[in-house]
Amino acid sequence: MRCPLDAGCGHSPAWKRLLLTGTLLASFTHSASSELPSPASADFLTEGAIAHLPVPSNLHGILSTSWFRGHKAHPEAMIFSPEGLPGPGYTGRETLGTQGSLVIRNVTAQDSGSYTVVLETSRGRRTETEQISVKATRDLVLILTFPEKIQGIIQSDLNYSVILKCLTALSPDPVLYWTRDGKPCGFGSHMIIRRLSWEDLGTYACIAKNSQEEHSSESVTISLPQVNVDAKPIEPDPVLSVSGGSAIALIVTGNLGVVMLLGGLGFTIVQSQSLPSCKMGMMVVPAPQGRCED
Repeated sequence: MRCPLDAGCGHSPAWKRLLLTGTLLASFTHSASSELPSPASADFLTEGAIAHLPVPSNLHGILSTSWFRGHKAHPEAMIFSPEGLPGPGYTGRETLGTQGSLVIRNVTAQDSGSYTVVLETSRGRRTETEQISVKATRDLVLILTFPEKIQGIIQSDLNYSVILKCLTALSPDPVLYWTRDGKPCGFGSHMIIRRLSWEDLGTYACIAKNSQEEHSSESVTISLPQVNVDAKPIEPDPVLSVSGGSAIALIVTGNLGVVMLLGGLGFTIVQSQSLPSCKMGMMVVPAPQGRCED
């Protein structure tokens, strides 16, 4: 006759030890799994999106959190200290969210990798690891310009028209808006400046934002044509700079000098021509010779 399963009359000591070992292994495995790092996220983010790295929701009594880049809590990779102060790994795009979660805005491909959070709780210290993967994207938002931009710069004179057109490949269709020097200045796919004024000069960018992500174009700067400021005006010689009565006196003196010079040259020529004739006319007449008397 078989014994009931709950009766244990047919279990040998070896069988009992095997059951006890299996139970202990199962309990240890369950306990250890609660301390393992969080599994890496399989979702890919695109550049420009917002990454949110939460802390475990099943923890209570969290006193402080500190975040690090990488899978270990190295001091040189600290993003935020337990006091919430920025560390060496802070780039200016990170903020602390609710319950000490980490928020990274405008992520790039270089942000891909592991992030470690050290949690100080009422029951002690605990370490968790999160991971994000950012897919590199290029030219999701472009700006076409008239006149054509050269190295990101449009040069145009005042009162002329400038047209900026924003193109994007984001899906679902995003909302497009423009910024000038970092401040919002318009909506839509076109920025049309009919008559360029001083107020329109600056650096423009097109922002494309939908329910999933946000991307920005490369900036375009509108400026006036450059003038060569290195060339210095030629100043007149102060010695030769005359006007008014001084100029008239100088002209009269110059004319008199020319007349005197011409007069002197004429007198010299006349003298040189009359000198030979005078010499020819001056002939020595010998004295008359006396006759001899017989």
